Amino acid sequence: MPYQPVEAVFVVFYGLAAHKATYGRLSGGYSKDYLQLTQDEALRQALLRLFPSPTTADDSIPITYVWPNGEQSGFIKLKSADRPHLAWPFSEAPLPWKMSPAPSASGPETLLGDPSLTDQADATREYDKWVASGDDAYLVAVKLREEPDRLHVRTYVRGSANRLDYADVSHLPDDVRDLVESTTRTRAFAWATFDDGAMVPPGLAAAVEKLDENPSLLLVGPPGTGKTVLLEALVDFVTNPRQTIYFDPDANHGAWDVRSGGEPGKARSVVLHPSYQYDNLVVGLLPEPSESGGVGVRVSPGPLVSLAHYASENGRRALLVLDEFNRANAAAVLGDTLALLDKDKRGQAFIDLPYADMTIEVPNEFEANGTTTVPHSFTLPKDLWIVAAMNTSDRSVAPLDAALRRRFTIVEVPPDYGLLSERLGADEDLDLSADVAGWTVGHVGSLAVHLLRELNRRIDAVLGPDFRLGHSNFWHVGGPTVDDALLSLASAFDHRVVQSLRLSLQDDDGSLAAIFRAGSADQPTSRANSVATWVQPDPELNAFASDRLHFRDISTLNADQSLNELLAQARLK
Repeated sequence: MPYQPVEAVFVVFYGLAAHKATYGRLSGGYSKDYLQLTQDEALRQALLRLFPSPTTADDSIPITYVWPNGEQSGFIKLKSADRPHLAWPFSEAPLPWKMSPAPSASGPETLLGDPSLTDQADATREYDKWVASGDDAYLVAVKLREEPDRLHVRTYVRGSANRLDYADVSHLPDDVRDLVESTTRTRAFAWATFDDGAMVPPGLAAAVEKLDENPSLLLVGPPGTGKTVLLEALVDFVTNPRQTIYFDPDANHGAWDVRSGGEPGKARSVVLHPSYQYDNLVVGLLPEPSESGGVGVRVSPGPLVSLAHYASENGRRALLVLDEFNRANAAAVLGDTLALLDKDKRGQAFIDLPYADMTIEVPNEFEANGTTTVPHSFTLPKDLWIVAAMNTSDRSVAPLDAALRRRFTIVEVPPDYGLLSERLGADEDLDLSADVAGWTVGHVGSLAVHLLRELNRRIDAVLGPDFRLGHSNFWHVGGPTVDDALLSLASAFDHRVVQSLRLSLQDDDGSLAAIFRAGSADQPTSRANSVATWVQPDPELNAFASDRLHFRDISTLNADQSLNELLAQARLK
């Protein structure tokens, strides 16, 4: 069978949970016929897009697991403890994911071990032997673009102890290998989709899909949720096309082929501000010296006109990024080009650019169809993506009118707790009530995620969703030891969370007290070492003063006191 373009790849690290699921049913803990994925709305939406619609009440999607000379029925289960599953019939995991006493390059099994044991303790010892060898294994499922309900399954290995060189991760394309090796025992699942055969991370893939539907996209959300990171990823996606990846269903581990990507596109990023105008974005006049020694003027095309001219040549893609979109009068900045933004107007509707009696020349790098001269009858090509971003919590800037809003696909970018969990190596199922002496750095990461989620629940109730905190506030929490990681978390809480909210809510002690669990002035919290406490005024000032909320840095407390307050803020005690 010829190579086919890859549409998605799913990876599960071969940890104890994966071993128990794929080994087969045994009494005790070997009771699952599925690999549990992750609780991620982006993943759920991707599964619904990639595979046929669910056919049962529990949102199960029938699929077939495929490998060279074999296949196995299975299903994707969407409704299961809020986490999707890759599942199969009772005790019938796909063979490439199972153990064999004599694995070989011809497969299908890859993992070295005895698959015939009937006692769970013995089966677990087989896993322990694998771990003791020092090798890591990865269960991989590949979705091809032209196959709506099939997953091609393989197992890859990192390490040489078991002499499984034919299954080494070095056989994977670089992008896929990076994805595979991003999984660990504590972050056991990773996935990515592909655009025209090029790997695209999940958040970027969702944005590209929206841009394919409508080339005008507006990202909205609180600060620190990753809007700028996504904009940078889109710029990189357009200007540095990735290699396209293909897969041969009939080959075993050497099933991959990598081909060069397409032509690099052009991108420009603009940060709007109150002084930014139509002349800056679209077209304006600039002074220039004249031959007679005086000063003349020339037409200066802005980034919108330059990129539109470049993308007017077939097969070219361009991207215009408009960050801080609501910090200028966006409707005035876009002017008459606003009428060209709609998808059905791209390449169909035209306006007359200003200064029609003068020649408009774009820089040479934007040349298209053999010319740098821009026609005065101007349109926006369909391959020019326009992506804007704005912070919803900033109310001191210009609002967007309805005519502008309706031309953009508006996508909310909320705090991403799953991404933060992956970043911090957190497992939200860890028991945070356990004695801190038994904690790992992963416990601290889990506490950070719980804390952010709980703070945002209270902020949502008190102020509304636009004021939630982004996951970037805890992005750099960590350290070589648990004590270092806890100090890092306390410091981030003091200097990023508390200070940010205090600046946003000046003279609103009541809201701050509700968010930080300080009680009310009449019934203040009795919690020792609370980050926020009510202080009564001096009696001599009663006629003029009122109770005020005072703050302390919990990072200056001892480790136990600081941890207790962090747990209290996360409502874990």
